[in-house]
Amino acid sequence: MVDQAESQERGMRSHARRNRERILAVAREALASRDGDISLNEVARRAGVGTGTLFRHFPSRDALLEALLHDRTAALCAEAERLLGAADAATALFDWLADLISHVAIYQGVSAALLAGSRDEGSELHRSCRAVDLAAESLLIRAQRTEQVRADVRPDEVISLVSALSWVKEQSPDRDDHVRALLTVMVDGLRTFPSPGEQGEQQGTTPPRRATDS
Repeated sequence: MVDQAESQERGMRSHARRNRERILAVAREALASRDGDISLNEVARRAGVGTGTLFRHFPSRDALLEALLHDRTAALCAEAERLLGAADAATALFDWLADLISHVAIYQGVSAALLAGSRDEGSELHRSCRAVDLAAESLLIRAQRTEQVRADVRPDEVISLVSALSWVKEQSPDRDDHVRALLTVMVDGLRTFPSPGEQGEQQGTTPPRRATDS
């Protein structure tokens, strides 16, 4: 038979869990609706909890973002691991980078927060950011070894490009065509194309195809 103290403890845990879920739901809705400047105090107000309750669960904005992004980040890293076995290493890299852009741009302000979090070891976002950085590095190195991707490109440069495109996607959520065009430019910049002399021998005067050409 459950004694009174244990019953109260379970009730407190259940109450705390409901508070946490409400906070996350409010923050998710606010950030997804492009209300990127919402304060933690406003999140608490909309969730119907005190600021002390919010800060017990999420002591900083980065901690809140980490909780919101946790499952998606884990799925993204798992997908990168799977793609390390793909037959076409370059295509695997480019497809994953497109997914990464969508992941980073899902909430307003996340691109800047993740870029900062990857550099700040004290941020609650740092561990997730490093996991994504290492996943990108693994896919990039594998693609470079096939000589389909430029060997002089560094992983941090690719992450910076992704952050820039994610910011554009954040600012223009209804302009997917624009983001796809910019992604094509980035992909073509990463690809290894024959030198002009080699290209002339192999393809006459035909220029290299853009990533979206059929």
